[in-house]
Amino acid sequence: MRAMRQNSTSTKRLTAALIVAILAVAGLSVVRELQAPPALVEDDAKLMTPEERAFVADFHRFLVKDHDIDYRVVTVDDAGDINRFAVEQFEKLFDKSSSATGRGLLLVVDPTQDRVRLEVSFALEGAFPDAFIAYVENRQMVPFFRTGRIADGILASTELIAIRAQRAADNAGFDDEPWATASGGGGAATTARIGDGPEQIPVPPSPAEAPPTNTPEQALQAYFAAMDARNASPDLAFYTPATREMLRGWTITQAQMDQVVDTYRGCTAQPIKSDPTSSLAVIRYPVAERSCAPFFFENIDGAWALDLTMMQRAIRFGRTNAWRFDQSIDHPYRFAFTDWRFDENGFPAGVQ
Repeated sequence: MRAMRQNSTSTKRLTAALIVAILAVAGLSVVRELQAPPALVEDDAKLMTPEERAFVADFHRFLVKDHDIDYRVVTVDDAGDINRFAVEQFEKLFDKSSSATGRGLLLVVDPTQDRVRLEVSFALEGAFPDAFIAYVENRQMVPFFRTGRIADGILASTELIAIRAQRAADNAGFDDEPWATASGGGGAATTARIGDGPEQIPVPPSPAEAPPTNTPEQALQAYFAAMDARNASPDLAFYTPATREMLRGWTITQAQMDQVVDTYRGCTAQPIKSDPTSSLAVIRYPVAERSCAPFFFENIDGAWALDLTMMQRAIRFGRTNAWRFDQSIDHPYRFAFTDWRFDENGFPAGVQ
């Protein structure tokens, strides 16, 4: 009975650059306030470096602190029947749980059998049905595993778990979410595809087929349309050259693209802010809309292009998905925020 080699830095930055809502690895800029117990990560298969194991454990400690979810990770060589192994390990590990409400998750990764399973406690089955767990594994975790980035895949998936936990706490509905196609369950297993290589990226449209970007709004709408179509190509015409170069080395998952669309669906864009030369522009959102980070644009030969490198460098997200500026980073877009106040941590605090 259920009781309850990789690049973590690039994953955090990617999340920020893509503006995914949790952004949790992404944009998660989480400071290690506490050292998590070693039992949170048991990497017997040696799929992660010691630093990566520590970071995963630290971040999962925040799940306990923020949502009372005790999330353990076990890697093992040849577990046999991974479903049976996960149930047995769950009973063993959660005999002493950090959750006061029986909220437990166990991720088992078996590189020998190339399988992964995320086991869910009864207390979480309502918020984390089978369909959601399968979505997390296949659309967020496996794309990183394909390139051997195990820790990044785990952290990126924890982002979605944290978002789902927050929405469940806020009594958010399920009907409009990408994975909401089935009823509750106790977990799911799938092929891990460790080391299979990156997924095929869609071919971008030719310049003649690309949507016009005569305004920053048009460039942003082209970006949202690409995310909605799950088009992860780094060579789309509405990106700045520096953004294209940056994205070529990153893993962009279908789940991350879904999160961009889902997050900004509820955001209220304010009038464009342009610099005196009309070469740079910003689309921002009300201070109260804390998950809606601003977008930055550059005018290149008369067409507006989205500058995600600015977001990667200077935008960070807290554990509640509220965005802030990294105040140690200088940037040319400050003109758009002279009428806003920011607190000592860089979070928007109000209008001047």
